Amino acid sequence: MSKLKGAYGSIEEILKKSFDRERSSSKLFESVQKGNSFSLDSLSSESYQTGLEAASSILNIRSGLPQEQNFGIQESIRKAFGKEGIKESKIGGHPDFDYLADTDALKNGFNVSLFIDIKGSTKLGVTYSAETVFLIKNAIIRAAIETIQAFDGHVHRIMGDAVLAFFRSNKKARNAAIDAINCGTYIVQVMNEVVKPYFEDQGIEDDVGIRIGIDYGEKENVIWGMYGYSGASEVTATSFYVDIAAKLQQRAPKNRVLLGQSIKELLDLPEDILEIRHVQSKGERVKKEFVEPNYLDADGNRINYKQYVLNHEKYIALLPSPATDNILENIKITACLKDNKNAPTKFTYFPCAEVIKKSLGIDFKVNFKLPQQELNTEVFVKFRVKNTGNEAKEAAENSGNHETLVLAQTLDGCNFKAKQWEDTCYLGLHFMYVSVLDKNKKVLLGEECFGIYIGDPLLEID
Repeated sequence: MSKLKGAYGSIEEILKKSFDRERSSSKLFESVQKGNSFSLDSLSSESYQTGLEAASSILNIRSGLPQEQNFGIQESIRKAFGKEGIKESKIGGHPDFDYLADTDALKNGFNVSLFIDIKGSTKLGVTYSAETVFLIKNAIIRAAIETIQAFDGHVHRIMGDAVLAFFRSNKKARNAAIDAINCGTYIVQVMNEVVKPYFEDQGIEDDVGIRIGIDYGEKENVIWGMYGYSGASEVTATSFYVDIAAKLQQRAPKNRVLLGQSIKELLDLPEDILEIRHVQSKGERVKKEFVEPNYLDADGNRINYKQYVLNHEKYIALLPSPATDNILENIKITACLKDNKNAPTKFTYFPCAEVIKKSLGIDFKVNFKLPQQELNTEVFVKFRVKNTGNEAKEAAENSGNHETLVLAQTLDGCNFKAKQWEDTCYLGLHFMYVSVLDKNKKVLLGEECFGIYIGDPLLEID
C-alpha cells in the first residue's frame, strides 16, 4: 500500500509532462527507443529557443512563476507528524546564526547535517535533452527541499544536483536528529514510490537514484562563523561531523540513508533498524564497518568511526503516512502523554515524531472494528512492549520487555476499544506491538507496531 500517495503528486505531474514533451518535440529530441543522444549542434538557434520555452512551460504547470511555487508537500507531512505551521523557504547560513554575518565572531552550536545527491544523473544526459534532464533533476531537488522544510530542516546550500541541509529543531538536539532521519527516509521513499517506477515505465536504466548521509555534532564540536569577507561570504558550520556526513553521502547505497556513529549513539538506535554496509569487491561481498578513509588520530591510531545503513523498509513502516487516500488501519493506536496515569492528556504523540521526556508516561488507546459479535463475546488486546538500547539492557531483566492482555470494551459488538498505561524509563527507540485475540488466544487482528523515541531532548542553552 502507498505510503506517500497524494502527498507528492506534483512530482509525478512534472515527470509526466517532461517525458511527454520530450517525445512530442521532434524538432528537438530524437526517439528514446533509437538510443540516440541529444545534440545542440544539430539545432538552429530558433529551434533551441523553442526548446527553452518548452521547458519553461513544463515548469509552469500551475499559475504563477515556478520560483514562487511549491509542491504542497509540507502541509500533509507536517500534519502527519503533529507539526504546526509552515516553514518559510530560505537558503544559506542558518537562522540561529545569521547574526554572525559580517562579523569575526565564532559561536559553538550543535548541528545535524544531511547531505543528499542524485546518483547516476549524468547518464540521463546521454538519452535526454538538457532541458528534460534539468526538469527531472529539479523536480527531485525541489521535492527534497520541501521535505527538508517539512521536517524543520534548513536548506544551507544547493550544489548542482546535491543539497546540504542543517537541522536544529528548536535547539533540541535529539529532535533535530529524529527530524533529519525521518526526512531522509521520506526522500528515499519518494524515489522508491514515485520517481523510480516512473523512470522504469519510461525504459530508463535502474541507475538514477539518491544517496543520503546524516550525522550529528554536539555543541562543543561544532563552530559557526562567517567564511570569506563582506559581500562574498557565507555563515556555515565547521566540524568533523559535517565533513563526515558528506563522506557518508558519497558512500551510501543507492536510495538509502547512511548514518554516522555519533547520531546512532545520540539516539541509541537499535540494531532492529540498522544494517552494516557491504560492497562488492572482486566478486565477494565485503563488510565496511568504518567510514573511509579511516583516518589516523593525533596518536597515530585509526579512528574507526562507524557507519550504519538505515533499514529503509523497517523504518518507513514505523512512520506516520501523509497519504490522502484515507488508508484504513486494522488497529488505530493513539498515544496520549500524561504526567501520571490519572492526569489529563498533555499532548498526543505521533509515532517516531520526536523524543519523549522520561518524566512523562503514555496512555495507549486502541480502537478497532470486528465483524458483528455477541455483546458478551470476550475479545482481548495484547500490548507487547519491546525496549531497546543500553539503558534498558543494563537496568532491567530482558530489557524490561513484557506483554499485557486487556479485555476490550464494546457497546455494539462491532466497535471495540482498550487502553494500557506504560512508563517511559529508558533512552532509545522502543516499540509497542498491539494485536487482537479471541478468548482462545486466536489472532483476530495481527500486530501493529508503534515506535516511540524516549530521552532528554537536549535543549541547547546559550
